[in-house]
Amino acid sequence: MLQFRSVFAALVALIVAAAPASAARPIVDLHKLDAYFALFASDSNVPWQKTAVRLDTYSSAPVDFTVYQVDPADVLTAGSNARPRAIDTRNRKPVARFVYRPPGGYRFQSNRVEIPLGSRQGFFVVEARRGKVGEQVWINRTRVGLVAKQSPGEVLIYAADLGTGRPLAHMRVQFVVNSRFATRFTDAHGIVRWTHAPWPVFALAQWGPSYAFTSFLPQAPLPSTIVGIRTDSAVVHAGDALRVVGFARTRDGAVMKSARGTATISMRLGGTLVAQAQTPLDAAGAFTATLAVPPEAKAGDYAVLADVGGGVGGASVHVDADANGLSLGVSGGCDGTCNPHADVPVEITSSRPNTDVHVKVIRSPHVYVGYTPPGEPWAITTWLDRHVTTDAQGRATVEIPHPTDGLASTYGVRVDAGGASAVTRITVPTARAAVRLMVDRDTQTLGTPLRFDVYVNDVDSGKPVAGARVVAQLQHGSSTQEQTLTLDRDGHARGTFTSPELGTDLVLARVDVGGAVAMDATQVDVIPQATQDASSSSASVRIALDRPIYHAGEEVRVDAALSGAQGDAFVTLEGAQAMQSEVVPVRDGRAVSTLRAGDTPGDVRIGAAFVHDGAIEWTSMPLALDAPGRPQLVPLALAARTLEPGATTTLTLRGVKPGAGTAVVRISRGAPSGSALFDTAPSLLALGLTATQVSAPSGSTWHPWVDSTGEHALVIGFERRGAPPKNLSIADADTQAISWSVVHADGEPIPVKLPKERGRYTLSVLEMTDDGRVLAASSEITVQ
Repeated sequence: MLQFRSVFAALVALIVAAAPASAARPIVDLHKLDAYFALFASDSNVPWQKTAVRLDTYSSAPVDFTVYQVDPADVLTAGSNARPRAIDTRNRKPVARFVYRPPGGYRFQSNRVEIPLGSRQGFFVVEARRGKVGEQVWINRTRVGLVAKQSPGEVLIYAADLGTGRPLAHMRVQFVVNSRFATRFTDAHGIVRWTHAPWPVFALAQWGPSYAFTSFLPQAPLPSTIVGIRTDSAVVHAGDALRVVGFARTRDGAVMKSARGTATISMRLGGTLVAQAQTPLDAAGAFTATLAVPPEAKAGDYAVLADVGGGVGGASVHVDADANGLSLGVSGGCDGTCNPHADVPVEITSSRPNTDVHVKVIRSPHVYVGYTPPGEPWAITTWLDRHVTTDAQGRATVEIPHPTDGLASTYGVRVDAGGASAVTRITVPTARAAVRLMVDRDTQTLGTPLRFDVYVNDVDSGKPVAGARVVAQLQHGSSTQEQTLTLDRDGHARGTFTSPELGTDLVLARVDVGGAVAMDATQVDVIPQATQDASSSSASVRIALDRPIYHAGEEVRVDAALSGAQGDAFVTLEGAQAMQSEVVPVRDGRAVSTLRAGDTPGDVRIGAAFVHDGAIEWTSMPLALDAPGRPQLVPLALAARTLEPGATTTLTLRGVKPGAGTAVVRISRGAPSGSALFDTAPSLLALGLTATQVSAPSGSTWHPWVDSTGEHALVIGFERRGAPPKNLSIADADTQAISWSVVHADGEPIPVKLPKERGRYTLSVLEMTDDGRVLAASSEITVQ
């Protein structure tokens, strides 16, 4: 948008400059803007509704439209090339011709142009032309809607009539496998399955004159061995010891079992080996080891790898280094939780007095609980970059200026002097809960709905905050859209803004918890056309289960709802291998189904899809399964209500009945992050996520034009200008493990020795059972 504005401003400036000042100056030909236009078509159209295309223009010159009916094979063949090509229409008879005159004069305008097709079904090509410049888009008018689900072990397609919502039985589906067609037919419930290799890459469904198609994404096979590894701290000093814990699981049919053998643990900087140890796996497939970090180790991020029978797991650890006898230390100076409305003190220590220390602080305006972002978070920036000199005792204090944007903060602090370095992480929430806001796409197509998820968790315990009301806003300049959502029992809500505006939009989510406001924000760039897919779930579909956790073999009662839905609902229990499914009638917008939990590896979810107003809306939610070889993040409970210094108490993992195994109990000063975060270890077993696509998604999704015969259309680009600087990352927390104990668990309460000093600590548990389970729990504790 900024680029367009600059181009348009330049044109206006030229017009003004060319006014009566001098006859020698050239006159700007604004009709050159006639060549700037772009044509888009909706991915799905039903024959009983009006069909329209989107025409983006920069002038009001008329556009000639011609519409042709074509064979689906022509469209699919033309679009299968690396660069899609136009369809030759010279010998085709048009079904409609008309002229469209865009309003608005010489400015950007996104126009909705209706195509007069009546109730026709099938594929059509729409050609827009201005002089010698032409563009084409295809339109598919169909009654057929497809739900395609793909896991490492199965491809499943469900076909429904977009008018009645009923399944389409005995419908022909042609799969493309190894460049050949393989014809199958849906069963009485509108379902067809493909359960073996080679896997199809495409499917075309036909019901009378209506067609629908879908392309399948490559799926990685399930690994035969999974190895996980965690450390006592994500930061270690050169010359100190690094303690590690891990597990190995091997797949036996549908169950991940405890592995046998020996684990080789190594620590490397690039290709250089700096430490190594070998240890046998115990009956729970678990291992623990201690690596001695050489005193001469260089500062940097090291890889810690565990190899078990060819399976490899890894973690990253930052090493703080000494240099010529100089060592540094850095830590947060708050007594307890930092005040978000005050500057944050940072304590720096040096082994030498009067040392000039470089301090650099990176701020991320987010606080994440039990989650690690895959890349740089939105709005991460260098917050403080200065030098400070330690006093005669080798100490110095730096104040991090507090922000005024109302957002929580995670600070990555790095200090260095003369080759020595140290890092740490400081989190400053604004309330006792933290909000995580995630959008489906950070680059959005104009005219498509903006979907987002909100997660709210207690900062100390990590527990989800259920039932709270979240206010979500979409801001664009002075324009604000707002909606209120209610968190489910998992502390999650999903929402949709239907009309994001062209340009940069700011999305915010806030919740009031205990009289304090927690908030998160992110940015979305809305452009004329962005890369997108049909895999986004709907915020309107709701799924409720009859219990929070299930055991293998138990019935799962699913209550799914979508206001205004019609016909039947498609309900699934999705795993990494075979999927269960049931087609059930919809009554008053609700569908009730009963499935059965079974042994399956990887991620397990419950899904539901409905037909509503000529489109398919769907969603899914995780199914908590307490079974051998399964991952589980659970709450913990301490036997003692008052935690006294030096006392011994016991802890239990609530909601599950773990059997015999190995447990590591750690009490640390500070909140662990990175490789020291136990809570993320079980998710390593949640592989094989089922991919879902629908051929008729709710809301408008667009595909762009291709050049037709004649001169190519000129396109003004829209580019994001405010990208964050490169190489920004938040340092991990330099947490101190006050205690680290490895115990044999037998299902009974686990003993815990409390620290001798009063204060706030993080209690973390990682338990690996003999039957293959991996469980994790953590909580903030106060010893007083």
